[in-house]
Amino acid sequence: MPIKFLKNIKLDTSARSKSSNGKEVLYKSFVNKHILGAYLFPCKDLESNQPLFNDGFPSLIFMPRSSDDVVLKKKGETIKLKSAWVCCGIIQDTHWEIPDGLEYIMVIRFNPASFYSIFNIDPAIFQSAPVCGFRDIVDEKWCLIIDKMYERESIKDKIKFLDKVFSSCNIENNLPYFLQAAIDHIDEQRGNTTVADLLRKLGSKVNHKWLHRNFVKYLGIPPKKYISLQRFIYAYGHYDPKGSDLFDIALRSGYYDYNHFFKEFKQYLGIAPSRYSWG
Repeated sequence: MPIKFLKNIKLDTSARSKSSNGKEVLYKSFVNKHILGAYLFPCKDLESNQPLFNDGFPSLIFMPRSSDDVVLKKKGETIKLKSAWVCCGIIQDTHWEIPDGLEYIMVIRFNPASFYSIFNIDPAIFQSAPVCGFRDIVDEKWCLIIDKMYERESIKDKIKFLDKVFSSCNIENNLPYFLQAAIDHIDEQRGNTTVADLLRKLGSKVNHKWLHRNFVKYLGIPPKKYISLQRFIYAYGHYDPKGSDLFDIALRSGYYDYNHFFKEFKQYLGIAPSRYSWG
């Protein structure tokens, strides 16, 4: 999803937040055992060329209408998707060309164990396609459910329908205990940690091979990369171009030096921090 929206999700725990001009920028809706959060983001005032980012958790994104197209730019290549699309895995240098007059997008963040079980998807598919069309990776049953969701006219009715659908899914949604403990610790540290520190925190019952295998199995990415994603999104989210120093933020977030942060910034967002539109 656009990194500016993911930043709001990661840093804001309230049901609703406001921008500096008083406009509402984030709405939070239903949460159940499979859904970490459902959000409605207004897009009318958003600049067209938005870099996408993912923190390792699957996100399903809905455009307002089933006829809406999604146009992405990835290193000069144009990718066209339909109205329902998925962000997962490691997204690099990929931008969303927001259509004129787009009112909003609806974002649903999933528990990873639930997501892959509900839709019968192998996390490995996102290694080559971290942003893809939802209909391209699920069976006909889910395509029909999405069609029924789009038949609802109001946003409230769409959300109510999806809440009912996902709440009725009786599948295993628990991550292994030590994997969940690892994810919780990384998030508490906001990515300012290492795999070695994580293993010390978890104790002697967990070794490097187990940790690596289970991160890849349930999230599709290794623990070192998961840590990197959290560190970057929190560093990005805490920078205020009007009142903070980016180099200081990077160091306090756990980067070795500015070049370390600069390299990851260009890798993920495809542009140098000095040329990035922070507004």
